[in-house]
Amino acid sequence: MADNVPEKEADRTVSQKNDPESSQDKGSMESANTNNTEVVFNKNVSILTNKPLHHLDKGKIKAFAAVGRNKLSNDLFAMMCDKSMTPRRTASIKYSKVTNSSLVKLVGSGKVYWPPEKSEKFFFIFENTLGKPIISRNEKYPASNWRAEDVMVNIAYPIISVLKNMRDKDLVHSQIWPGNMFYNGMAGAEKISLGECLTVPSASLLPTLYEPIERALANPESRGPGSFADDMYSFGVSLAVILRTSDPMAGMSDEKIIEHKIEKGSYATLLGKERLSGAMLELLRGLLYDDPEQRWTLEDLESWMDGRRLSPKQSPKRVKATRPIIFGGKKYTRPELLAKDAHKHVDEMARLVETGELSQWIDRAIEDKLIKVRLEQVMKDISSYDRTDGYNARLTAAISVALYTECPVYYRSLKFLPAGFGKAFTSAYVQKKEMQDYIDVLRYTFIMPSIRMRKNTGATSQPARFDNARSFINQTTLSSGLERCLYFLDPECPCLSPILENFYVQTPEELLPALDSICENSRPRILFDRHIVSFLSVKDRRNVDPYMRDLTSSEPYRRMLGQIRTLATIQKRSRLDKFQSLAGWIADNLEEVYARFHDAKKRDSIKSHINKIQKTGDLTQIAYIFDDPKLFQGDVGSFYQAMQEYQKLEIEKNQIEDLLKNKKNYGQHSGQQVASVISMILSFVIMVLAAYFIIIKG
Repeated sequence: MADNVPEKEADRTVSQKNDPESSQDKGSMESANTNNTEVVFNKNVSILTNKPLHHLDKGKIKAFAAVGRNKLSNDLFAMMCDKSMTPRRTASIKYSKVTNSSLVKLVGSGKVYWPPEKSEKFFFIFENTLGKPIISRNEKYPASNWRAEDVMVNIAYPIISVLKNMRDKDLVHSQIWPGNMFYNGMAGAEKISLGECLTVPSASLLPTLYEPIERALANPESRGPGSFADDMYSFGVSLAVILRTSDPMAGMSDEKIIEHKIEKGSYATLLGKERLSGAMLELLRGLLYDDPEQRWTLEDLESWMDGRRLSPKQSPKRVKATRPIIFGGKKYTRPELLAKDAHKHVDEMARLVETGELSQWIDRAIEDKLIKVRLEQVMKDISSYDRTDGYNARLTAAISVALYTECPVYYRSLKFLPAGFGKAFTSAYVQKKEMQDYIDVLRYTFIMPSIRMRKNTGATSQPARFDNARSFINQTTLSSGLERCLYFLDPECPCLSPILENFYVQTPEELLPALDSICENSRPRILFDRHIVSFLSVKDRRNVDPYMRDLTSSEPYRRMLGQIRTLATIQKRSRLDKFQSLAGWIADNLEEVYARFHDAKKRDSIKSHINKIQKTGDLTQIAYIFDDPKLFQGDVGSFYQAMQEYQKLEIEKNQIEDLLKNKKNYGQHSGQQVASVISMILSFVIMVLAAYFIIIKG
């Protein structure tokens, strides 16, 4: 709703401790200063709307100068997040506990009303100890030609210390590259600091060169959370780029660089014929192993720093066919490259499968029994596929995984790792992209081989998550469908209901203040839609699922009661403040409920009672009135008795009307009876009088 403007900007503040964890859990909500150039955050921070820091921008993520008060530094910067790139809110708790001068320090996080856009935005606040980045963010693949000694002292050692601290907190950085490394403080400083990693999904802004091959093949927003091994690789690439004197792959596209990594290995691709000292050579070879199981760990790095020489590890050689297969007009001798390009010609791949040409190539030209076994398994799975629209694309996606188990899932426009699907799903939805490809992925089962065959599936929960999402997408109930999949697959996604367009609602507790603000400034037609119901059910089903039958009822009064009970439950369970505007909206929209009462006096009494309660903003009291089983039962009982009395009177009325139809004879029978009685009485009187006179005279 375009006119849903949050509460009064100058007056509205919510107190909260200056603690990232507190901000994460409760959701800070502050107001704009009256001078329109500052936004107050957490009472102790002012974000300067007129002082952007462009050198810290990350695409859609904009940086602004900020000023701290009390015990906070007066030199801060604020990063404004975007709904299409879900920030790592839960990771901020671990991040705040990392204490290292070579990592930019987190001061707080939460949402704030942002006057320039008249809506709530989510911010991270950091200490501004960063100078300029050591390379321009636009210069993704440079050759910086630093001296090895300077690299070790000013870059390698500080970054290694940060990685050790992050490992101890079980936190992956996922944004390690020279564009996110900054001179420490003033220009000319030697040591560098590592920038933040919270404002966007893991690795979504990391240039392709700095990702291991398998992750580099996926779309940036679809790479998933990553691992410590991925951070080791990014660190190694960063060192290579900073050290090298020239770029052997200059002018090549990302795709060509990836192909070269597959053919020659990452070390040769990045450094070519570059000559390095023995110690540095050993370090880079250890960090740039393409096999994550062979890649150096932090323990290996520590041993190397202590001066111990490590035995070189032998990376397994990639399989190469003895003869090529022709596909898309090109010759392929490596299964990985064929898997990478298979989605470009899905009809041709379907032909290779159906004619048996692909199987023959695997049998006769590739000496790898595992690939053959995987292909046979996938062929069995394919036999159960529906040959509906998109069959060739689904078949090709499954075949690609059989050829190269660690590659992303390729399906039409999508290239994603299973663990990164949720973030990509959110990004596409917020940007209003075509969603059919995402829906197909959830509706069909062709993704399952990709999950089962991976060396590291990201825990065994992935198959179950996609199975659950499939059941949601195939249902049409109020709490299912595409909306539920959004919040189920991306737990950090804020509620994307159009009703909450100008709000950043992350929890059920934040929903009520947002709705109260909406009702304060307007009178919306509805307060619940599919998004809000799905969001509540995923976040905490106890708030809404008990009332789902009411919310989905065809009777308007039951739907209204379902909303009241849901809101009251959230208010009671979370011990929230009163919401007068929300209570007022409820009081103004009870006509359907009032219409259920037959007793006018009772209806007027309830209405008067609710009008008094609404001033207190206590939704639980409103819900309590309608939760009293005697309320409706007593009204129905009295109504039933009145109906019986009415029916008796109606019968008597009909009898009289039947008698009145014949006016000529109406009352004749009764008159005759009365006349007879009167005659008998008169006769009796005459007889008594006659007897009396006879006796007297006689």
